[in-house]
Amino acid sequence: MKNKKWKLLLFVCSLCISSGCTQKQNLEKHSMTATNLGFDTVISFTAYTKNEKEFKKYENELSKQISYYNKIFDRYNSYEGINNIKTINDNAGKKPVEVNEDIIDLLTISKEYAELTNGKFDITLGSVMDLWREAREQAEKNPDNTFVPSMEDLENAKEHSGWDKVQIDKEKNTVYLTDPKTRLDVGAIAKGYAIDKTSQHLKELGVEHGFLNGGGNIRLLGNKPDDSNWVVGVQIPDLTQQATDSISSLSLPGNTSIVTSGDYQRFYVYDGTIMHHIIDPETLQPARYARSVSIVCDDGTASDILSTALFTMSQEDGQALLDKINKEKDIHASALWVYDKNTLPKHLENSYKNQEYTISYSSSLKEKIVK
Repeated sequence: MKNKKWKLLLFVCSLCISSGCTQKQNLEKHSMTATNLGFDTVISFTAYTKNEKEFKKYENELSKQISYYNKIFDRYNSYEGINNIKTINDNAGKKPVEVNEDIIDLLTISKEYAELTNGKFDITLGSVMDLWREAREQAEKNPDNTFVPSMEDLENAKEHSGWDKVQIDKEKNTVYLTDPKTRLDVGAIAKGYAIDKTSQHLKELGVEHGFLNGGGNIRLLGNKPDDSNWVVGVQIPDLTQQATDSISSLSLPGNTSIVTSGDYQRFYVYDGTIMHHIIDPETLQPARYARSVSIVCDDGTASDILSTALFTMSQEDGQALLDKINKEKDIHASALWVYDKNTLPKHLENSYKNQEYTISYSSSLKEKIVK
């Protein structure tokens, strides 16, 4: 998946992680980092293994998995012998497209969460996202000549969104977009889904202690070798800071996922205002609540979805949504919000200050905060 944001790639990872610990006897710490596996982001993997040969086995499997998911969820590029999201979009209004079960699974989950979030998570808004992407790419080419899409164009594009225009046939494994102008954009779920599935595969192969980080989508694989928790740091929401600088840290057990969405990851500046990539489905504009939202959850796919959804709503509404989803799905989802003085709500519970930022969090994270 390409989006011409390569020059910011090393800063996109919105979480950093501490892995220092007392190792089990005969276990060695090995790590890898790659920038070309997929999803236009940095993929890093750390595991404690018996030797380097064992780690290389896991690394090779990881590379295959990430490459596979990148290809099937890509909406901008075609690959020989593969029907992917681009294939579905290209055939909108023409014919159903036969796809593999992972695409069917991802779309099914997407539809479920569109309902659970009352439309705050909506992958059918691809036509709207295309307008913002065009504006962002223009700004990258010529920062002195930027623009924002008109509301008329955005509203016209939104007319072609909606799950009523998406037909999923699970028996035939086909997907059909009935409106020729409908486009799917799975950017807010694809990476989380891929990291989650890849992590499950690595555990099945034998990884007991480690973590996988795909551009800020982190999945912890078991506890540390000494059976203690991992410490995960949420990055300061400012690209002028070092990528390793943390604004808050969390002590988390193994098999936990944490994903952050922020306004500092992909953006351009128009008339002095940051126009970032997280678009509110209601206003069709970049959301203006917190600077970043991190979701801690048992389910990595849900973490990715919910970090985007909660970024487009107030903290009060976001926490209410988490409470509702936790009752229905039992995924133990919690959130951490980072605000600056321009986004700070008037009344916050469970909060503290760090530098010029205010950090607020779900009550279920209180014992996990490491200031």
